[in-house]
Amino acid sequence: MLKKIDRVLTEHGVCYYLLGGSTIGALRHGGFIPWDDDVDIAVLRKDFDRAEAAIATLTDGMFYDPVEHHKVADAPLGHLYLSEGDAPENSPRIDVFAIDSVPDKRISQKIQRFYAQVYHVCVLRRASKNRGMAKRIFTGMICALPNCILNALQRHAYRRLTAWSEKPTAAVCNFFGVHGKREVVPTAFYGTPRYVKFEDTQLPIPEKAEEYMTHIYGDYMTLPPEEERVPQHFGAIIKQNSIGEDAD
Repeated sequence: MLKKIDRVLTEHGVCYYLLGGSTIGALRHGGFIPWDDDVDIAVLRKDFDRAEAAIATLTDGMFYDPVEHHKVADAPLGHLYLSEGDAPENSPRIDVFAIDSVPDKRISQKIQRFYAQVYHVCVLRRASKNRGMAKRIFTGMICALPNCILNALQRHAYRRLTAWSEKPTAAVCNFFGVHGKREVVPTAFYGTPRYVKFEDTQLPIPEKAEEYMTHIYGDYMTLPPEEERVPQHFGAIIKQNSIGEDAD
């Protein structure tokens, strides 16, 4: 799936990067983290629409669930699923994140982060459950709005979130990543994609991947305790053939 994404994005002239645990895998393992259960890639917001259109053409045994038209309700990121008859939540997938430019002024940053949260709720259409009572009430009020108002609010929040996407800024952010404010990093960390060994191919990571990974994870090169080396997101069933070897 990664090789096909790399091919189609390259053909369409879209720059992308491995992200998060996938970058750790590239730097620490030369490929996948052995116990990882998904793949993360990132595309700059200015290229994101073209990236979604390109990835959506990958229909041979796969299907792409775009940000604003999810079949499987989720946060504002795209998912490329392997479609082999299992439910999507039990299927291998690649998560596709948009990287947004962050304005330089602090007040504008606060406004952008607010609209990122509003956009998140509008796309998910579900109240927050584990982020405190205040956010549960706030997000619940948004979700209670009629669909026509929710759709308009979603479009407005998107415009405010992405207002700086064509402007040079000192920082960028993966607003829908799991690391909160640590996702804000210098724009130079991403820079020009740097191709490195990933299993039997070469795939792109951020130009300053080491600085990026240290900022997000700290000592990312040290293996976690053995009891933590388990899948974190969902369980894909690995089918085996009659002699006990993993099927392709």
